[in-house]
Amino acid sequence: MSKTKRMTTITMLIALSIIFHMVESMIPIPLPVPGFRLGLANIVGLVAFYLFNSRVFIGVNFMRVLLASLLRGTLFGTGFWLSLCGVSFSCLACIVARKQTSMTIYGVSVIGSVFHCIGQVVAVTFIYEQFFMQAILPLLTLLAIPTGLFVALVAKQVISRIKTR
Repeated sequence: MSKTKRMTTITMLIALSIIFHMVESMIPIPLPVPGFRLGLANIVGLVAFYLFNSRVFIGVNFMRVLLASLLRGTLFGTGFWLSLCGVSFSCLACIVARKQTSMTIYGVSVIGSVFHCIGQVVAVTFIYEQFFMQAILPLLTLLAIPTGLFVALVAKQVISRIKTR
């Protein structure tokens, strides 16, 4: 892949992840679980991870958090820190899972989803200094499994279609 095509593809992945992030925040979730989302933007991050490398994966995810917060006008607000902590934990866990194990894209995605929840709960606990917030972690972890599987399923389809072009 030429440098120009690579840069263009990465830029489009960042833009798409921002769009997914913004649209997803408008989708009402019919569950009484604070902070639960489907993680649609993580599909794009996973595609970047498997099409390119961990550096691009980190770049796409961190640019999404930064630019989506800028677009919303919430840079350095609570939501920004929650997203940043979640994506930091998730990226680290995904990279370790992929590099240190023979885990499939499904396992890597579920690990990322679970660690995203852990990162956000750590951030909420730290920001609000309320340790009872950790009580929601088992429920979020349970919900992270099917969403992680869904993200992997879609990402795998996208990756296979891109590779056949």
